[in-house]
Amino acid sequence: MQLSRRARGVALLEALVALLLLASGVLALLWLQQLGLQTQRQQVNRSMAMGLADDLAERMRLNPTQVLRYSRSWGGDAVGGAPDCAALACSRSDLALWDMAQLQQALSTQLPEGDAAVFALTGPAGWWGVQVAWRDNSESYRTDTAWGSPSCPAAMSCWRLLFRPSW
Repeated sequence: MQLSRRARGVALLEALVALLLLASGVLALLWLQQLGLQTQRQQVNRSMAMGLADDLAERMRLNPTQVLRYSRSWGGDAVGGAPDCAALACSRSDLALWDMAQLQQALSTQLPEGDAAVFALTGPAGWWGVQVAWRDNSESYRTDTAWGSPSCPAAMSCWRLLFRPSW
């Protein structure tokens, strides 16, 4: 039996609509996959920042007499001439320099455009903060300027840790 011309046109239209629905479904799945990857990347960067801030806080707790040597603002200079305290015995002040060189190395290798600020809090005496930033155009994680924290740079996300180096 031969289909009428009109029936063939309707079948073709149904096939085009089905193809359009299939294509939009595939595009939606691709978009969700991209969104999931972006969220995962943000969480990995946040986790790295938390680890770096915690590591520096522990280093400062182990060297509380030199806390002022750990102070650093955004875009702080790379620490040059720091001794290798893993190979040689170091003084407390050299240990602080080495710790900051280790932080700089970790920032540059573990986070996209990683940076850090280390500061004494303006409120309670003896408390310090470490704020780690990384490139994130969507600025997923932002910190405020409470307790004298520097503001998070533009197009960056930040993680802040407040702690007391000595008891």
